Amino acid sequence: MSATLAFLSGRAASDYGALLSRLQWRRAVRADREVEIDLAASAGETFGSAPEGETWWLVREPASIPVAAGGAKNAGAPAPPFPPPKNGETLPVARLALEASDGEAVHTLRELESAVFERPAPGRPPAVMFRPQAVPALAGETVGAYFDRVTARSAGQGSRLDGSGTPFGAVVLEDPSELERPELSSRVPSGCRRLLDAGCGGGATSAALRGRHPGLAVTGLEKDPNAAARARTRLDRVLEGDVASLLRDLASAGERFDAFLFGDVLEHLSDPVAALDAARAAAESGAVLVASVPNAGHLSVVRDLVLGRFDAVPAGLLDAGHLRWFTAGFLTEALEEAGWAVNSLEGLTGAPPPDPEPFLSALGDWPGMDRVSLSTYQWVAVASASVRA
Repeated sequence: MSATLAFLSGRAASDYGALLSRLQWRRAVRADREVEIDLAASAGETFGSAPEGETWWLVREPASIPVAAGGAKNAGAPAPPFPPPKNGETLPVARLALEASDGEAVHTLRELESAVFERPAPGRPPAVMFRPQAVPALAGETVGAYFDRVTARSAGQGSRLDGSGTPFGAVVLEDPSELERPELSSRVPSGCRRLLDAGCGGGATSAALRGRHPGLAVTGLEKDPNAAARARTRLDRVLEGDVASLLRDLASAGERFDAFLFGDVLEHLSDPVAALDAARAAAESGAVLVASVPNAGHLSVVRDLVLGRFDAVPAGLLDAGHLRWFTAGFLTEALEEAGWAVNSLEGLTGAPPPDPEPFLSALGDWPGMDRVSLSTYQWVAVASASVRA
């Protein structure tokens, strides 16, 4: 029985992150061939020549990781491939969130391999498995319409997702810039008039601020064209390009801002201090900057390193796009080096990592061990523009 693994063309989550996601799908499906297809293409031309009995796996979510291990935690053993379909079976791949059945948050690939998922998350399936000959394409039907029809047909057949068998699903790594992040927006002073959102992504957080504070003008900076296009529907102005370069250009043009938002962007920059310094040059007197970064000292990262693992994933603590790694000390130093005075620095824990106690107990009373850092998922700093000498 042959199998084809299909990805949508032009739907990459990020260059490197998408490659890693595809690698996991290859390992889970182990198809005979791999293709890229377009949602606007003809379904008849795409699937009509499929051989008798051929199985297709169509992956629609570019930032998803298939889960093929479960029922019991397996200490990071390699995931077996997805089971082959029964004759004529059409199944959706269950959409899973980064939270296992016990309420713990999965942060790394190793933890994902050992997690138990009992319930699918709401939303469209990230992929579907089907046999084209069992679902003939309709006249004039596009691949996108075909996918929707196959997904609807397969919904009643379930996803084989239960607590005792092999989960048939994929974790979907959502874009945090599509939802407001209150831990950041609540720290932006309400009296600000000109906000610069560096690395704004889809712009949901600064858009929420703009909606609550009439008169607030928001300029977003974003490197990814697709994210920038979404942000333009929400913000006053969005500029595409490198954050540090755009900030320097704005400062040189005499533009000034009284608030800056760096929400999980500094770790993606080759020179975060240069970007913060450029923001300082564009800052009005007394301007406030809110920055968040993932914590490189989180228990999930430290534990993986002790076990000899450091696997990049499309998003999260070990995001494939991270170029720099932050602790509380490095974030403070970067801000101060760029001329910002740190007013507060808080560690947000987020959901607990899987099974932390054995690791913490094994460390015992290790001299100088920073338990606060181990339990911190991200650092959030609020800083003000200090007086230049």
